[in-house]
Amino acid sequence: MSNYPGVVICAVAGISAEAISRHYGAPAMLIAMLIGLAIHFIYDLGAARAGIEWTSQRILRFGVALLGLRIALSDIVSIGLVPLLLVLAAMAVTMLTAVVGARALGLTREFAALSGGSVAVCGASAAAAVASVLPPKKETEHQLAVVIAVVTVLATMAMIFYPLVVSALELTPEDKGVVLGGTIHDVAQVVAAGKAISPKVGELATFVKLTRVTILLPIVMGVYFWLGRSVARKKGEKIQYVPGFLVAFFLFAAANSSDLVPSVVSVWGSTISHYFLVVAITAIGIKTNLKSVLGVGWRPLALIVLETVVMFAVVLGGVLAMY
Repeated sequence: MSNYPGVVICAVAGISAEAISRHYGAPAMLIAMLIGLAIHFIYDLGAARAGIEWTSQRILRFGVALLGLRIALSDIVSIGLVPLLLVLAAMAVTMLTAVVGARALGLTREFAALSGGSVAVCGASAAAAVASVLPPKKETEHQLAVVIAVVTVLATMAMIFYPLVVSALELTPEDKGVVLGGTIHDVAQVVAAGKAISPKVGELATFVKLTRVTILLPIVMGVYFWLGRSVARKKGEKIQYVPGFLVAFFLFAAANSSDLVPSVVSVWGSTISHYFLVVAITAIGIKTNLKSVLGVGWRPLALIVLETVVMFAVVLGGVLAMY
């Protein structure tokens, strides 16, 4: 019962964020973070703090686990081997850029993992998934807020300008789908950008995007063994070799890919995952002091922009080379 007040506050704020998102067409994760930041004072209330902490950790992990129901092997196979390899290469180069760029700019490895995973995979959802395996620190939560805000803005800009670029280059519908699905950060923006050109491009772009979502598990596992597990070892804490929610993610994905999950269950699971992530991001926003977010400087912004440019350049360059 001690968690009840904080959980209710996060749930109400998260539902409000989703309602605003649906009414105005704004990204739900960004609205959730902004609402959370606006009511940060609630975190200082003793009765609410425990529930907010619980929501930011447990609900976040439940949401990540259910993301597995969005993955189907058939979607991956449908885009073909060459585009798949191109997208995988772009993701690898983006993650490498994040690590090298963070070191050059004097940013932490945690920020490299958050920003690189977010740009390479699926925006705010990927950032939340990566954050779930990082050591729970105030700095990490501040960095997550920055990544979600910047990546969401960049994804919206990409949704507007990338379709103009691929249309000007007169690419085939297949190539347009690969570029849009392989470079835009969030799934919603991918769908919107693709359908702005044609329904066929929208479907192809979505398939490519879901391929990137599939790589979320190995990236999160890699971050866990790179940062989360190593920190636990240094502190002398009990080391969990594979977090349970990541095992659940894999099992859900395997079951969905094997057609063991009815389509209605898959849809409901994906919807619940979305709401869980929105509520969890709201909780993280409540825990975050806005002054600390605004004081991060230009370096985090520069790194995320660099990662976005690199991702787009690799995918577009590869498509043009094949074209």
